[in-house]
Amino acid sequence: MMLKQILNVALAYVGVIVGAGLSSGQDLMQYFVSFGKWGILGAVILGILNAVFGKIIITFGSYFRSNDHFEVLSQIAGSITNKILDISLIICCFVVGFVMIAGAGSNLNQQFGMPFWSGALLCAVLIILVSFLDFEKITNVIGIFTPIIFIMIMIMAVYTFASQRFDFKELETIANTISTPMPNIWFSVLNYFSLCVMTGVSMAFVLGGSIIRIGVAEKGGTLGGFIIGIIITVTTCILYANVKLATTVDIPMLAIAKQIHPAFAFVYALVIFGLIFNTAFSLFYALAKRFSSN
Repeated sequence: MMLKQILNVALAYVGVIVGAGLSSGQDLMQYFVSFGKWGILGAVILGILNAVFGKIIITFGSYFRSNDHFEVLSQIAGSITNKILDISLIICCFVVGFVMIAGAGSNLNQQFGMPFWSGALLCAVLIILVSFLDFEKITNVIGIFTPIIFIMIMIMAVYTFASQRFDFKELETIANTISTPMPNIWFSVLNYFSLCVMTGVSMAFVLGGSIIRIGVAEKGGTLGGFIIGIIITVTTCILYANVKLATTVDIPMLAIAKQIHPAFAFVYALVIFGLIFNTAFSLFYALAKRFSSN
């Protein structure tokens, strides 16, 4: 029973953090692959940070039995800092959630030719319907795509590294041509970790608040962060190895999936939509919990 709880929390936490940008490969291209071999080191460091953060943040939620992020922040931060963080998280939840709904429309339009509005509407309706479930079922829904994306990324890794030989000098040259908003890999790690924190912390507190045993929260958060670290590191390596192809397409991981089989790519496109939904749902659900706290 305890092992099941730990797995449920871990998978749900991964579902919150692993959104569209990471699963599509676009974020990792700009933040890590653009720095070549140093980018792979940066991805490993980011994975370690996520494992530590996952343990701390979900444990905090469990310790304070939180229903929303404000309940925890009010206990661990000063009044001014608390207000700044509270307002920042409210804005982040709304803005990023809104972008995710738009991204859901864009994803289905690009993959299946559906009108932009229909994909966005589908995502919004799913968010509303799932929010009426009890929290244990919500946790299961959020975590449902985690094992699927993990297995698919591992299949892509085996395909990439078992079927090709690499000219690392050429890969490094192409990788360095990718435009990035970051001045160096260390700023890139810090900035992307901050993005993970801002998008994940509110729902992580709510997840933690549903766990009675502190030990379960610690193990679930650590395992979830560790899985995120593996996904980030392996995906970065896949993109680096396929950088010649990845620099020519909008959704690099989908293009790599198409090389394996069209059916595999079809499933991967649906999984990307599912991960967009996960992130959007988590952000809006956490936001609703915050405003309904009193």
